[in-house]
Amino acid sequence: MYWNTICFDLDNTLFSHEDAFEQAVQHTFYTMYQTNRTGDPFAEVDVKDWFRTFKYHSDLFWDYYEQNDWTHDEYRRKRFDETMEAFSLPCQKGDAERFHEQYEKVVADFCVPFEGVYHLLDRLQKEGIRLGIITNGRKVTQREKWKKLHLDTYIPEPHLIVSEEAAVEKPKREMFDYALQQLPGETAGCVFIGDSWELDVKGAVQAGWDAVFLNTRGEQRTTDDSPAAEHESFQETAHYLLRTLRLKG
Repeated sequence: MYWNTICFDLDNTLFSHEDAFEQAVQHTFYTMYQTNRTGDPFAEVDVKDWFRTFKYHSDLFWDYYEQNDWTHDEYRRKRFDETMEAFSLPCQKGDAERFHEQYEKVVADFCVPFEGVYHLLDRLQKEGIRLGIITNGRKVTQREKWKKLHLDTYIPEPHLIVSEEAAVEKPKREMFDYALQQLPGETAGCVFIGDSWELDVKGAVQAGWDAVFLNTRGEQRTTDDSPAAEHESFQETAHYLLRTLRLKG
C-alpha cells in the first residue's frame, strides 16, 4: 500500500484537544466571570465544578452535532446555556457566543502536540509525501493552533483546510473533494487520519479515501465502513504509517 497524500484531522489527532479544552474553558470562565467580582453568584462557583458540568453537557450533546442535527453554533450554545442553568447563573442571549469567542482566542495557548508528531511529519515531508490538515472549525482559531503547534514547518498554509473557509464540514464528501482541490497533483493514494468515526472515518471512506481511525477517546463504530487501521495512540499510528510506507523510523 502506498499513499502520496496524507491528511490529518487537528483536534485530538495531532494534539490532545481534551487537555487544551479543559484548561482554556476554565481560564475563560475565570477571566470573564470571576476576575474582580465578589459578592455575586459567579464568585461562589468552583471553576472546576463548572467545567465538569460543561464537559458533561459537551459530551451529552455531541451526537446531535456529529450527526448533523445541530450546527456547531447550536451545539455550543446549548452546552453553555444548560451549564449556566445547572448553576442557577444569570444567562442572557448572546452570552454563549461571547464565551466561545473568548475561548477561541486563548485555546491555542494551551495546545501541546502529541509525542512523535514532529518526527513523523519530518520523515514524511522528506519522503516527498503531500501533507495536509482537514478540520472543522473557524479559520482564525484553527490557523492559530496550527501556528502555535509549529505545524506550519511541515504543512503549508494552503494545505490547512478549515470548514469555515471551505463552506462545508466533515463528514460531507464535498469537504474532502475541496481538500483535494487545494492539494494539487495526483489524487490517487490518499489517506485521512482522524479521531471521530462519524466525521473522519465515515466521511473519508465514503469520499473515496483510505482512513486510519485514531481512536483516542474510545469511540464505538457506528457504520460498516472499513478503515485501513485503528489505533489508540498517535505513536501507534506513526509506527503504522512508517511501517506501511516502508520508511525507517
